[in-house]
Amino acid sequence: MTVSESNGVLNGKVQHTGASDSVRTDEEQPLLPGKVGYRTYKRRWYVLTVFSMACFLQAAVWNTWGPITQSAEVVFGWGDSQIGMLANWGNIAYIFTVFPACYFMDTKGLRVSFLACTALMLIGTGLRCITINPKYATWLMNLCAILNGIAGTVPFAGPAQVANTWFPPHQRTTATAILSIFNYGGVAMAFVIGPQLVSSPNYRNGTRPENFSTPLKRYPELTMETATHSSTNVSNSSQVLINLKHVEEDILHLMYYECAAAGLIFVCSLFMPSKPPTPPSVSASTTRVEYRKALMNIARNRAVWLISLAYALPAGVYGVWGAVIDVILKPVGIGQNEVGWIGFYSIMAGCVSGLAIGRFSDLFMRHMKLFLLVMFAMAGGSFVWFTLMCVSIIPLSTAQVYISNIIGGMSLNGAIPLFYELGAESAYPVSEGVTGGFLTWLNNLFGIMFLFMLQIPNIGTSWMNWTLVGSVAIGLFFLFVFPERYTRTDIDIHIEKAETDNPETTVVARHTVYENA
Repeated sequence: MTVSESNGVLNGKVQHTGASDSVRTDEEQPLLPGKVGYRTYKRRWYVLTVFSMACFLQAAVWNTWGPITQSAEVVFGWGDSQIGMLANWGNIAYIFTVFPACYFMDTKGLRVSFLACTALMLIGTGLRCITINPKYATWLMNLCAILNGIAGTVPFAGPAQVANTWFPPHQRTTATAILSIFNYGGVAMAFVIGPQLVSSPNYRNGTRPENFSTPLKRYPELTMETATHSSTNVSNSSQVLINLKHVEEDILHLMYYECAAAGLIFVCSLFMPSKPPTPPSVSASTTRVEYRKALMNIARNRAVWLISLAYALPAGVYGVWGAVIDVILKPVGIGQNEVGWIGFYSIMAGCVSGLAIGRFSDLFMRHMKLFLLVMFAMAGGSFVWFTLMCVSIIPLSTAQVYISNIIGGMSLNGAIPLFYELGAESAYPVSEGVTGGFLTWLNNLFGIMFLFMLQIPNIGTSWMNWTLVGSVAIGLFFLFVFPERYTRTDIDIHIEKAETDNPETTVVARHTVYENA
């Protein structure tokens, strides 16, 4: 395997694409004659911003219904299983399309792939704006969930590839962390935006005629007085929803806002470049393994499997567990708005810690496994604490629910950028997009398995918490036996050092460094 197919020697000098004595950050200064340098471009921040916006919105759309479960159920006549399936459709669509999307990224480039995903997101969110009539809206919401799941392939699998394509080695983990936290930040903001924009159902005592086959929630105007005069067959006293029209309008407005945001991101993606004219590092300029061979390499790579399972099992379960936390906390008497803030603070804590740990890892390379072990231990302890409160072994209090969830989210979500980078390091020279696709494919697969359990009648909610605790424990085991290595980073460091020490380094020497790494 060579560093670049275009490397060569001319007049005793090294001639190649992407080699330099140092990383350049000034895109306007010309290079010295006869040399091509590794450069970073200011436009990388535009790419990072647009990609982050797409990660944010795709995750927010995926988590639209969990935070407003109670409102959605009364408007559309759904049950908890339907709320779970709306999140699950996105995961199912993802696992069937992520590998074709990774192939598309490898062959057509990031820009075209990303543009296709933002277009699908716009179409999906637009479909939800057509009607609020439950007869048709349920189908449109499910269709949007599928399209949004497909649209998530590049934003969810691509952070490590974007970071490697546009950012130098000392900024790669930070860039990956930023993209990752915007993905989970979208989930977090959905917990705030949804309950703030959509009113909770309000009830008052009343009765309804027994010959009304449609559920009571579809007749908010019915009161005890009208029921008594409208029918001789009157049931026992029950609750009557009094603000159905208001809740319907709020949900429709939420659909409009998300569609408008998708339109803005689609327009911004039209101006996003595919790749920089000159790569930012040696590894970014390297010809990667062909797509089918890359999949075979991953399938045979024990280290990749270990780090992928350590990431995907707890992250996949926690991602969907958080999406249905309203279902989990409803039986213990915590309301929709309170649940929204719990979800928001816990995921935002993960975003902040992910960015901090990512930057710290850039400054202190080769310690990612240690960081992950500490964070997983903290996550496991916090989720055990939360579970014991839910089963009444420990007295439940709102403050403790907040604290345990914040520590768990900070630890588990904060670890995700490091998993992306360790996966890319272990799989190199397989493309970061393919590796990210494999990690997130497993993530969604475990999420699907978790959500399908909600379809079992009368299964309850306590199993969800114990499953989360078990997934963290298993992930910790896989992490312990994972053989930590930094193939990609070693190549960048060795070649940059060789060029600094000896600017006349020959192509043969450069190839030898790569092959031995």
